[in-house]
Amino acid sequence: MRDDRRSYILVGAFVVVMVTALVLWLAVLSGSGFAAHRYSVVYANVLGLAEGTQVLYEGFPVGQIAGIEPIEREGKRAFRVDLGIRRDWKLPEDSLATIAAPGLLSAVVIDIQGGSSPTLLSPGAELRGMEAASVFTVVSDVASELVELSEKSVKPLLESLGKGTPEIVSNIETFTRALNVTLERIDSLLSPGNVARIDRILENLETTSSGFAAVSGDLSRTRAEIDKLLRTVDGLLDRNQGEIGHAISDLHDSLEAVARHIDAISHNLEQSTRNLSEFSRQIRENPGVLVRGREAPPEPAVAP
Repeated sequence: MRDDRRSYILVGAFVVVMVTALVLWLAVLSGSGFAAHRYSVVYANVLGLAEGTQVLYEGFPVGQIAGIEPIEREGKRAFRVDLGIRRDWKLPEDSLATIAAPGLLSAVVIDIQGGSSPTLLSPGAELRGMEAASVFTVVSDVASELVELSEKSVKPLLESLGKGTPEIVSNIETFTRALNVTLERIDSLLSPGNVARIDRILENLETTSSGFAAVSGDLSRTRAEIDKLLRTVDGLLDRNQGEIGHAISDLHDSLEAVARHIDAISHNLEQSTRNLSEFSRQIRENPGVLVRGREAPPEPAVAP
C-alpha cells in the first residue's frame, strides 16, 4: 500500500513539473514570461489582430499584443495597438512594425523590421506601422482589372477582327501567291547548273584566299628583309658618321669654290659657245674649209 502511494506521489509530482515547464515554455514563446516594455503602433486596419497576437522581431518572438484601442487621427478612424516587448530587447528608432502572415494558412503576426539608426526608442514610444496587403483583396482587384480589360479591349478587338476577316483572308491569299512566285524563282536560281557554278565560285574564292595568304606571307618576309636592310643602313651610318660628315664638308667646300668661279666659268662657256657657233656658220657657208683650211686674207696692194 505504501509503494502504491509512493508511486502516485512520484507520478503526480512528475505531471506537475511537466505542466509547469509547459506553461513556462509557452510564456517564453509568447513573451509574457518576461517583464515587458510597452510600445504602440497605429494601423488603419487591424484585420486578423487580437490581444495576445505574437510580436516578432525579424522573425524572432519578442512579445505579444497587450491591447487594441480605437482612436481618432486626422479626422479618420484608426486603431492603436499596444505591444508588450521584452525589457532586454532594444528597438532602433527607424524600426517598422508590419502586419504579416508567414504562410497562406498561418496566423497573422506583427513583424518588426529592425532599422539601422543608432538611436533607440524609449519605452512608450510609437513605432512606424504598415498594413499588409490582403491576398484576397489583391486577387479581387486583379479579377476586376481582367474583367475591365476583357470588356474594353479584348471584346472590341475580336469584333474588329470579325469584321476584317474577309480582307485578312484576301491579303493572306495574295501574300501566298507572291510567296509561291518567289519560291519558284528561288528554285530556278538553285538549279543544278547554278549550284555547280556557285560551288566553282566558292572553290575559286578558297583558292584566291589561299593565294592571298601566301602573298601575305611573302609580304611579311619582305617586310622583315626591309627591316633588316634598314637596320644595316642604320649601322653603316652610325659607323661611318664621321666619314660622311667629312665628305659633306668637302662637298660644301667644292660647291663654294664653284660658286666663287661661276662667273668666269659662265663667261668661258659663253665664249666657247660663240666660237662654236661661228665655226658652224663658216662650215655651212664653205664646207671646203674643213679640207683646205682657212685662206689667208689677200695682201694689200703697194703703191708705185
